[in-house]
Amino acid sequence: MVDVEEEENFTLRIEAQEVAKEVAFAVDFVEIAKDLPNGDKVIHLNLRTQEEQEFSVELTDQGFRVVGNKFNMVDENTSSQYFETIYALLDNHSPKYRKSFGDALLKKLENLQMSQEKSDRDNNKGRSEESDNNS
Repeated sequence: MVDVEEEENFTLRIEAQEVAKEVAFAVDFVEIAKDLPNGDKVIHLNLRTQEEQEFSVELTDQGFRVVGNKFNMVDENTSSQYFETIYALLDNHSPKYRKSFGDALLKKLENLQMSQEKSDRDNNKGRSEESDNNS
């Protein structure tokens, strides 16, 4: 049986790994910090924005917050705001992230529209052939 504390640590680490994958398209660099303490209550990420700003980001059950202005740095005097998601944190700290996110969303919508149009054409072609066979 897995104890609750181990499960929380595992869940937090998985969330941090997923966050790194999800935002990689919109930042210059992101990884789980190897030189900062990571445990059952906190995971640290090193993140470099497209504006080349480096941050140490803390992930806890309260959310995400910047804790340092360099990789692997925790400034104990930091009183930065917690964000519910990494997207909200990036939206607040990186104008280029907002543009990248918007561009990625637009591309997905365009691909969806093209896929839907192709599906519609294929369906209409199938109906047309079926109609010709019934004539």
